[in-house]
Amino acid sequence: MFESSVIEIDGVFIGIVFQDGPDEPYTFRAMHERVTQMDGDVLPSYEDAVARARTRFRLGRCKPARSLPAARHYA
Repeated sequence: MFESSVIEIDGVFIGIVFQDGPDEPYTFRAMHERVTQMDGDVLPSYEDAVARARTRFRLGRCKPARSLPAARHYA
């Protein structure tokens, strides 16, 4: 590992980004459930990794859409 950095969003540790060499892309490792879909993503720069992780993390804060029951039961 050539270089690694911790990513915190709003004070929450969400993952790390590392680079295997000076000319290699960055790899993201997720440590928070809101960004697990990004685990292993390869990104061209540290800034891209932070921007994508921030977006994914903040989208995870949205309340899920309220769903209706599949069938209604009448007594």
